[in-house]
Amino acid sequence: MKPLPFPYPINIGTDIVHLPRIAALLTRRDESLTRFTGRILCTQEQDDFRRRFHKLFTPQPPNIKPPTIQKPDVQPPVIEPATSCAPPISAEMTRWLAGRFAAKEAARKAAPEGAASIGWKDVMVRVQERTPGNTKQPSDSRRPEIVYLGDEERGIPARIGQLSISHDGEYVVATVLAAG
Repeated sequence: MKPLPFPYPINIGTDIVHLPRIAALLTRRDESLTRFTGRILCTQEQDDFRRRFHKLFTPQPPNIKPPTIQKPDVQPPVIEPATSCAPPISAEMTRWLAGRFAAKEAARKAAPEGAASIGWKDVMVRVQERTPGNTKQPSDSRRPEIVYLGDEERGIPARIGQLSISHDGEYVVATVLAAG
């Protein structure tokens, strides 16, 4: 008997990320964090990233040292430049970015035309909004989902895929289920 094809047009993508690899990537150079987030996160995700880790992105005032010798002709205070412009990379930030990276890679693999057909910024990880009165969804549990952004100019509609992200020790794994 000839096997029957699966009756539904769905695609599955999975990716696993080793956290130390992402941590090393983020701390390689001064601008590694900015380059990494600029490369993989779409505008909405970059805004979400800044909101989540806003304390790391608030500009700190420069170190101002008063003059040591008080003369009649008082000199202006000496302003020392900050030692580093880059915010510190926390473990929570690394896990969050690794989760986004794994989710986007899984979404690219689950795309109907395959991973090569879409870029990092063509998919977005979105956390479902809490809906008042929804008894099926606990108030503290919001499920992430993948949004294939589409292209209005070419008539390609945005679509939503199902996403599961899991963190364990030094690993993050993501699986996406998308309609084909």
